[in-house]
Amino acid sequence: MKVVKILNNNYILVEDSKGNECIVMGRGLRFSNQVGKKLKEENIQKIFALKDEGKVRSWQQMLEGIPEEYGEAIHSAIMLADEAMPGKLKEPVFITLFDHLIFALERQKKNIILQNRLLWEIRQFYPEEFALGKKMIACLGERLLIELPEEEAGNIAFHLVNAKTENPDMEQTMQAVRMLKDIFNIVQYSFANRIRTDSIHYTRFVTHMQFFLQRVLEHKMLCGSQLEIFEQIVAGQPESYACAKKIGDYIRGIQKEEIPREELLYLTIHIARIVME
Repeated sequence: MKVVKILNNNYILVEDSKGNECIVMGRGLRFSNQVGKKLKEENIQKIFALKDEGKVRSWQQMLEGIPEEYGEAIHSAIMLADEAMPGKLKEPVFITLFDHLIFALERQKKNIILQNRLLWEIRQFYPEEFALGKKMIACLGERLLIELPEEEAGNIAFHLVNAKTENPDMEQTMQAVRMLKDIFNIVQYSFANRIRTDSIHYTRFVTHMQFFLQRVLEHKMLCGSQLEIFEQIVAGQPESYACAKKIGDYIRGIQKEEIPREELLYLTIHIARIVME
């Protein structure tokens, strides 16, 4: 790869052997590379091969236009996410997160706070991503001597959650969070608030629901043919099955889709576990 342009200390525009332009990310790349020379491979952390030339130009302008201290601080914050979730984050999140954090810092300078109406939900159902978001805004605060609001930790968490999905779509991620809250309320109401939210089975239930809703929204629900234990589970856990059916009714009302028996079976099993604790 040949270096085309130095964008800032940590980002370089390069051209591959086929003439395609890419953006390379890595700590201090500016100081070990020269325009027109072959890209040195040490310290490279990510290579973004953006197919859309317009996006390459847009991101190039964004990286060139921000203050150096912003670029350094945001890069450090994003690396915290990469280190905390190795291999889990799809590459586009590094671009969208960088873009989001630039505007978050600009809003802070102007004392503008955007209310995150799903802050409770993201804190409740995605504690790992929310904690990482708080760590990232603390990093920015320490480096830039500013204090970003907790809402920004929630916004960052949305990006991290979205980045782990098979087909990243922020609107779909937000819908999944809203649906998680509604389903949580269905379960709590069905069992008169007898559900302990500090148990390992509840944590597993939430994880199951996250993947379940991803399958629902991507129209990839489980449809197994061998469900010999279905009737046995239904007979043994009537309350949990009734709750699972309420969730199925809710999904039908929102998504206009029927929940297959296999999905109902797993819902029933997970609900039974949190009820029995």
